[in-house]
Amino acid sequence: MFERRLARTAFAFVFLLAALAPALAAAQFTAFTKNPLGDRGSGFGVAWGDFDGDGDQDIYITNDGPNLLLRNDGNGNFTDVTAPPLDNVDNGGSAAWGDYDNDGDPDLYVVNYYAANKLLRNDGLGGFTDATVGLLGDAGPGQSAAWVDYDLDDDLDLYLVNYGVPNRLLRNDGGVFVDATSGPLADTGWGLAATWGDYDNDGDPDLYITNDGPNRLLRNNGDGTFTRVAGLAIEDGGAGQGAAWGDFDNDGDLDLYVANYGTANKLIRNDGGSAFTQVTSGPLGDLSNSTGVAWGDYDNDGDLDLYVTNYDQPNKLLRNDGGGFTDVTASPLDDGGSGTGAAWADHDGDGDLDLYLVNDSQANALLRNDTSSGAHWLDLNLRGLISNRSAIGTRVRVVTGGTFRIQEVSGGSGYMSQNALTLHFGLGSATLADSVIVSWPSGYVETHVMIPADQRLTIEELSVVSVDGGAAPGPPFQMAAPIPNPSSRASEFRFAVPRAARAWCGVYDVHGRLIATLLDGQVSAGWHTVKWARRDSRGVRVASGVYIAKVEALGEQRTQKLVLIR
Repeated sequence: MFERRLARTAFAFVFLLAALAPALAAAQFTAFTKNPLGDRGSGFGVAWGDFDGDGDQDIYITNDGPNLLLRNDGNGNFTDVTAPPLDNVDNGGSAAWGDYDNDGDPDLYVVNYYAANKLLRNDGLGGFTDATVGLLGDAGPGQSAAWVDYDLDDDLDLYLVNYGVPNRLLRNDGGVFVDATSGPLADTGWGLAATWGDYDNDGDPDLYITNDGPNRLLRNNGDGTFTRVAGLAIEDGGAGQGAAWGDFDNDGDLDLYVANYGTANKLIRNDGGSAFTQVTSGPLGDLSNSTGVAWGDYDNDGDLDLYVTNYDQPNKLLRNDGGGFTDVTASPLDDGGSGTGAAWADHDGDGDLDLYLVNDSQANALLRNDTSSGAHWLDLNLRGLISNRSAIGTRVRVVTGGTFRIQEVSGGSGYMSQNALTLHFGLGSATLADSVIVSWPSGYVETHVMIPADQRLTIEELSVVSVDGGAAPGPPFQMAAPIPNPSSRASEFRFAVPRAARAWCGVYDVHGRLIATLLDGQVSAGWHTVKWARRDSRGVRVASGVYIAKVEALGEQRTQKLVLIR
C-alpha cells in the first residue's frame, strides 16, 4: 500500500448566511473500533448504503485485500456479512452504491487497482451476484468511480477514474453499459477521484476530477458532450486526492473543497457563470498529506462543516462559523492513523451525523456524534419513480425563515468514498421547514410545505397529489384528458367531485388488466391531480402502448385513454 501511495504522488510533490441557532457546543465524538468496525486492512474508502432496505445505514469498506460489508443491526452494532463476491480480494479502490437496474435495491460498483472492476448486483435478501460484463470490467489501473445520470434518461451511468490511462464514461442503456467517453472525459491526468455536481444550476450534473497534477472541471453541455472549464482557481495544480461539492455559504450554488497531498488544500467559492475564487484561509489551507474530505453539518446549526483526513498526520474537523472555519478537532476526531476515506451518515438515527473513518494498515473507526447542540434537523430519503430509483443527482432546497440550504444526492465523493444517500439538513433553532423543494433529475420539481423538524421523511417522486379548490359544492363528477398525451415519461390525471367522497384512480392496459393503483382514499370537493410515473405496481417501467386511466367515485366511474411512447 505504501509503495502504491508513493507511486500515486511521484508526479507532483467567506461569508455565510446562517439561520439563528443555539449556542455553539463542543464537538463530542465517541470512537468505536471493536471488530468488525475496527478493520485493520490496508484501507482505501467507505460507502454508506442501506443494502437490505431495513431503514438504517450499512457500511462497505474497500481494502488492499478482502473488502468488507458490515450490516447495521441497530443499537450501534454491526455484523460482518461479507460473502463472495463482496469480499473482492483484488486490491480495491473506491466503491459506490447505486440502483443501476431500478429494481428498488442499491447495487455496488467496486473499483480495483491491479485487476478488473466489478459490478455487484443486489438480488435482495442480502444476496449479490457478480454482474460484470464488457466495459464494466475496466482493468484501469482503477482508482475511483461515481454514479450519475449525466444524460437525464432516468438510469444511472458510471464515470471511472484511472491512474495514468484514460478515464471512462459508461452510459447505461437499459442495463447494458456502452462507452460514451469523448473529448475531455478521457482525461489521462493521473486521476485519483471524481465528484459530480450541478455547479452552474442548469439542471444537469457537471464533473470535477482530481489528479496528481492539475485537476479538471468539465461542464455538461446537455447533449452528451462536456467542455473543460479552465481557470487557475478551479484547476488547482496541487497533488489532488479527494474533492467534494457543498454550498458552504448558503448562496444557492455549489462550492468545492479540494484535498491535496503535501500542498495546501483549497476552498474554491462558486461565484456563478463558471467563475470561481479561492477563498482559502486559516485551517482550510491545511498543509498536511490530505486525502479525504467530506461535507456535513455535524452540529445541526444550518451550515456545512468539513472533515479532512490526513495520511500519517492528525485529521481535522473544521466548523463553519458563518464567516470562516474554526479547527475544533479533539480526540478521537484527530485520529493520527494513516487516514484515507471518510464519509458521513446518521447510523443510529438520533438526528446527528456520525462518521466512518478508514485508515491504511491501522484500525478504522466509527465516530459516533454525541455533540449536544440542541439544534433541530431534517433527514430526507428520496426515491425516484421516473428518475433513477436512488435519486442520485436530485437537488433539495430547504427553506427556513429567510435562509435556504441546498444539497444534492451524490453517487460518490471525497476520496474513494460515498456519504449516505439520505440527505441530512441542520435547521438550527427552526422547528419546521417552511418548504422543501425537490428538483428531480427528470425535471419535475415538487414543493412540500410546513414540514416539522426532527424527523426522517421519505419522499417519492410524483408523490404529491394536488388539490385545486375544495369549496363545496364543487363541479360535477368528471375527468379531464391526460396531460401530456401522448407521453414518454410521466402523466397527470385530473378529476373533479362535487362533494367530499372516497375516490379511486388506477391504470389498466388494453386487455383490462390493472397495472397500477394511483389513489385510494378520501378527497374533498373540487378538482384533484394524480400523477403517474409510467411504472406498474411493482415499480417496473411499462412498455409503450395504449392504456386506460379510470376514476371511481360516488358510485360512478370515468375513463380516459392514454398513449405511451418511447
